[in-house]
Amino acid sequence: MPSVFVISREPRMRAAVADYLRDRGYDAATAGSYDQAMEVLGERWFDALVVDVQGLPRGESGATFAQFNQWLALALHRQPPSMIYLLHKGARRPHFRIEGAVIKKPFPLEALGEALRECIGLPGRDHRERGLDLDLASNTLRCGERQVHLTNIEATLLAYLMEHEGETLHPRDLLVDVWQYHDAAGASTLVRAHVSNLRRKLREVLGTGDAIQTIRGKGYRFIA
Repeated sequence: MPSVFVISREPRMRAAVADYLRDRGYDAATAGSYDQAMEVLGERWFDALVVDVQGLPRGESGATFAQFNQWLALALHRQPPSMIYLLHKGARRPHFRIEGAVIKKPFPLEALGEALRECIGLPGRDHRERGLDLDLASNTLRCGERQVHLTNIEATLLAYLMEHEGETLHPRDLLVDVWQYHDAAGASTLVRAHVSNLRRKLREVLGTGDAIQTIRGKGYRFIA
């Protein structure tokens, strides 16, 4: 499952965000200071970091955000995680050494959920948990007692999406990899039409078409 590391000095913030993430299937860990965060990140990699940009309380010692920001760029530059920064409204935006989304505090937790879905997607579940079965010999999609027939193009597209579950796939890549179609003109329109048909047929057997997500500006992702 996708892992998210939440760094904030505010205990209530850490607890609320971590609970929200775990309820949605993410593997969430927390740190109460930048020093603690650097120690953890030296031993473990995360898919995403949620960093509360805060100053040091008066009279306390330890790493500042500026120091942590610089450390991140040096330590994680080879494989940087997706970054989400929490910043007070009206606060001056620092120069982030690793670029990422910025959410202004206070914020609804769903704003964080949406940012994470854009970055790393929803936690995946094996499509067999839903009882979803694609028979490529007959182009039949089944779930329990329900079944629906797919066209050759729909079956090939769904098989490819399922094989690359959790990955965001651009329409151009789908045209090339699925159908060996090398003319990119009209790629988005063509793929959008087939995805729309697939979602309709998924609704017939699953009751929902949300297994295929649209990632704005990037493409499509299959999440069982």
